[in-house]
Amino acid sequence: MQGFSRRFSVVAGFALLLVILAVNAFILRREIGVQVGDEARVTQSRLVLFETEQTESLLKDAETGQRGFLYTGDPNYLAPYRSAAAQIDPHIDNLARLTADNPRQQERIAQLRDLTHRKLSELARTILLFQSGELDQARGLVVSNLGKSYMDDIRRIIVQMEQEENSLEADRTAAYQKSQRNTIAAVYLASCLAAFGLVLLASYILRETRLRERHARERERHAQEIAAREEWFRVTLNGIGDAVIATDQHGKVTFLNPVAEAMTGANLVGARGKDIRDVFPIFHEFTHQPAENPVDKVLELGCVVGLANHTVLMTGDGTLIPIEDSAAPIRNDAQQLIGVVLVFRNATKERKAQEILRKTEKLASAARIAASIAHEVNNPLAAATNLVYIAKHAPETHPVVAHYLAQAEQELARVAHITQQTLGFYRESVTPGPIELPRLIESVLTIHANKLKSKEITVETDFGQCPPVNGLAGELKQVISNLVSNAADAVEKNGNIVLRLRCKDGAEDGKVQVTVEDDGPGIAAEYADLIFEPFFTTKKDVGIGLGLWVTKEIVERHGGRITIGPGIARNGSVGASFSINMPLGADALNGSTKNTPVSMETDSFTNGVSAANPSNS
Repeated sequence: MQGFSRRFSVVAGFALLLVILAVNAFILRREIGVQVGDEARVTQSRLVLFETEQTESLLKDAETGQRGFLYTGDPNYLAPYRSAAAQIDPHIDNLARLTADNPRQQERIAQLRDLTHRKLSELARTILLFQSGELDQARGLVVSNLGKSYMDDIRRIIVQMEQEENSLEADRTAAYQKSQRNTIAAVYLASCLAAFGLVLLASYILRETRLRERHARERERHAQEIAAREEWFRVTLNGIGDAVIATDQHGKVTFLNPVAEAMTGANLVGARGKDIRDVFPIFHEFTHQPAENPVDKVLELGCVVGLANHTVLMTGDGTLIPIEDSAAPIRNDAQQLIGVVLVFRNATKERKAQEILRKTEKLASAARIAASIAHEVNNPLAAATNLVYIAKHAPETHPVVAHYLAQAEQELARVAHITQQTLGFYRESVTPGPIELPRLIESVLTIHANKLKSKEITVETDFGQCPPVNGLAGELKQVISNLVSNAADAVEKNGNIVLRLRCKDGAEDGKVQVTVEDDGPGIAAEYADLIFEPFFTTKKDVGIGLGLWVTKEIVERHGGRITIGPGIARNGSVGASFSINMPLGADALNGSTKNTPVSMETDSFTNGVSAANPSNS
């Protein structure tokens, strides 16, 4: 009986246990279902909060990209704007899907969608105005309250949505926690089943571990994205051609790009934390008094400012270089001024170009004066020539006197030719026409006769038979004059210059080649790529470095090409040669027969006296 009672007790106990387990299983199953549902709703609320945060963050990114582009003009700043504009609608769609069971949230989402579209349209409009050059309108739209009003409304709606979702999340979290407590109580009721408890505990631990690992991966990915974004901005600022210095709100340096380091002589490590005046010392170009630093003015006024005229920067070695710059405020999302960005560049070339322009204007004035003088000299020169002619042919004139009068007549003719050439340079026609190159070359040699005579330079001309070329006589005369003048400067005393003219015919077109050779020192290999650059010159006492640049421009305007090569090799020098290849005029190509270069008499220009070419005499 006692055994039966014990067995019954055991069976009853097991039965009770089974009943308890069954009830516990039912309760556990029910609580687990409630728990899963509550967890899903909590997750839904968290996803809604996440999507609202992402939508607001994307709008901030778009606004930041727009501001960066307006401040710097760098199209790279538009990347965040374009990325944000493309992602906002999908995030709002996600919000609408997640809150489909909430009419109040659906109404707010409709308002949010409309406001974000308006905000993006306002940003796009300012960017379009800036790109089209309407800077004042773009900045006016930025400083207006329109964009701020949109953002304030958007933030208000997002705050309302977040408040409701936070409230729902709290209720759902409480329900979830309650179901979780019931589950734990059910597990405690079945404490005799330790294995089940251990399994449940292990399951819970594993689930929490997975959540922590996922959160850790998300944090690591977010940190990597931030690091990549910072690296992208650093590489961008380091890659631009202008110098960039950034400071904090106290005027302390926080960043220099390599161009700024090169111009100031400071490096980022040594300059970080220093006052901007120590890293960026600027002075007035003429008084050398310290100039007002634009960073101080930006910190005071809170707007974009530029440097005063005639400002120079003292580099690390004490050299003063002219600069042009602008400084702009750096603001955070709350529009608080947190620093200044200073962008500047070396203005030496611009200043030099301005100086060359002033010199060119002076040369133009001198040309007008020379033309006026030549015009006034013409009348008395003609009278003197007539008088010499009459005296020379008078019957009573002694032969010796007539000889001297003949020489005087030649010199007067030479002076008359020079005055006519001077007037021709000043009043050259701008209408293209046929040009006889041999005659044009001879006129250039006459102009440079004194220079060639003073150095006792021998000039040889070798003209092949070529039809005229079509172009502007004044410009082509300037081309030949520049090359002859350079050759005369390059050769030593008693040097040699050779001018050749050749005609080259092809199946479809014809070309003429003019070559100017000398026996000077030649052109160094390191100068070959620079010889036609503006302001480049190897002359120490004369020239401003524009002659060959102008020559190349004129030749190319006439459809031609100019090349360089070795010239006359004599006494250890390689010399230099400049060859001009130009198309023949249309009339010459269509109206003449095929021209074959023929041997002409080689003219000499020794001691500054030119022998006339037979074809042009």
